[in-house]
Amino acid sequence: MSNDKTPDLFDKPARQFNSNGKLLTEDAIRLKKWLETQPHLPKMLDTHALKNFLLLNKCSFEITKQKIDNYYSVRAKVPDIAFKINPKRPCHQEFNDMVYFVDYPQLTDEMYKITYFKAKGGFLPDNYEPINIPRKYFIMQELKLRYDVMHGDILVFDCKGHTLNIALKVTPVLAYKTIVLLYQQVFSIRIKAVHLINMPPVLKIVLNLVKSLLSPKLAARIYVHADENILTKLIPLNLLPVDFGGEGLSLEELEGILKARCAENQELFERLGEIKVDENLRPEKLEDDDTLGVYGSFKKLEID
Repeated sequence: MSNDKTPDLFDKPARQFNSNGKLLTEDAIRLKKWLETQPHLPKMLDTHALKNFLLLNKCSFEITKQKIDNYYSVRAKVPDIAFKINPKRPCHQEFNDMVYFVDYPQLTDEMYKITYFKAKGGFLPDNYEPINIPRKYFIMQELKLRYDVMHGDILVFDCKGHTLNIALKVTPVLAYKTIVLLYQQVFSIRIKAVHLINMPPVLKIVLNLVKSLLSPKLAARIYVHADENILTKLIPLNLLPVDFGGEGLSLEELEGILKARCAENQELFERLGEIKVDENLRPEKLEDDDTLGVYGSFKKLEID
């Protein structure tokens, strides 16, 4: 597993938050010491991951502590997602047979990570389960925490192949768990843009549901395009898979890279699929929240 293999890459984004690579490392070491004083929390975050948590939270030490606690605590509230992130589970094997859902290894010049989604063969069977999106997304985030610089994301979804039956499977509860819990309370990821292409009318139901959970600022970063041709004007060609008219690696190649990285970290995912917070050992009790059991109350998702 990587430990600060790319420390210089942290310096540029950290400076946006009145920090730098050196200070980020010092704060990550402070976080490690703080974690040692938290007997209820597992110890599974290395220095690289802690630096990413700081970056995701604008280098705020106190907010980062809260988000790290959430990172562990929220799993018990979404067991159907958090405890099913072992890549060897049948649900992931079936999902991978149906769709490509992959990250591009290189970052953009602005240091954003690009994620692509596309149905294999151009259609989705009726047994396709949307809950596998946040499950695999969780896998990808765990890897990014430990190997990448998490400055922000660009998401590209080819929506071709979605039917009404599939759209109706995206329930408000699933959307809430994915957007509010995983995005807001755990990863706090900054979204540069979400590009939706080939979107059938039936997905407007899902899009309206998702937007209802977002701030107007973030909702405005969701763009609907008629087809993939526009992507060559929005994304660097060397980072755009050939499947979308670019000059980058194919989705098949990107999937191979991701599968290899998952295999390298199989032991990590087996442990992550089982970790739990020991609330009996918590130094300070959580604020009362019957719905979530994590710190604070929830507002619409705000991401800078």
